[in-house]
Amino acid sequence: MRIAHSAYYLIGLCLLLAAGLTVVATPKPSAVNRMKNIQLAKLIPTQFGDWTAETELTPIMVNPEVEKELDKIYTQTLSRTYLDSRGDQLMLSIAYGGIQNSTMHAHRPEVCYLAQGFEVGKLTKTYVDTPVGRIPVMHLDAKQGTRNEPITYWIRVGDYITRGVVEQNLVQLSYGLTGRWRDGLLVRVSVISDNERHAYRLEQNFVSDMLQAVPDKDRSILIGKLAT
Repeated sequence: MRIAHSAYYLIGLCLLLAAGLTVVATPKPSAVNRMKNIQLAKLIPTQFGDWTAETELTPIMVNPEVEKELDKIYTQTLSRTYLDSRGDQLMLSIAYGGIQNSTMHAHRPEVCYLAQGFEVGKLTKTYVDTPVGRIPVMHLDAKQGTRNEPITYWIRVGDYITRGVVEQNLVQLSYGLTGRWRDGLLVRVSVISDNERHAYRLEQNFVSDMLQAVPDKDRSILIGKLAT
């Protein structure tokens, strides 16, 4: 599908504005730290619904250079593998960063997976319907050799969920113009499977169960204020 030239200009403008935001708005790096008294490992239960965290599985190693960059951005991270009663295996990754601006912002999975040597396929903006609300998410498919990994993710910037670079930068811009940066959080779930439809269905079920398992008072840490 061919994109109109005006769309490229709009994207370029958004990126330019976001990149120059520090000069234009000179915001104060004093994000509201929702995580002051919250630990991700305690926030997300190890067992809920039909899912149980598997503690004996070896976590996937991250490229040292990539890990070094991520450590600059995130103040808390959580990585777990969950299994359901049918033996389905799902990987959860959550990363929290206190300040979201043009130089310190959550890295989108499509960027990190490319840096890890994966081939990143189509990206699709969609939604996950849950009992606590309709969650805007991004679907993408990452491949490396025979490994096929459908991924569902979203990034919360302040009170809003963003999908993709344009949405992320626009929200950062809107906060930057108020003179204050806000915090941010990345939630990513993925399944290694050649059956994309089955993988996304598992991920939707997992997200729904996980959000219900988190206390009401803490749920905004993951999803902000959902639009009604």
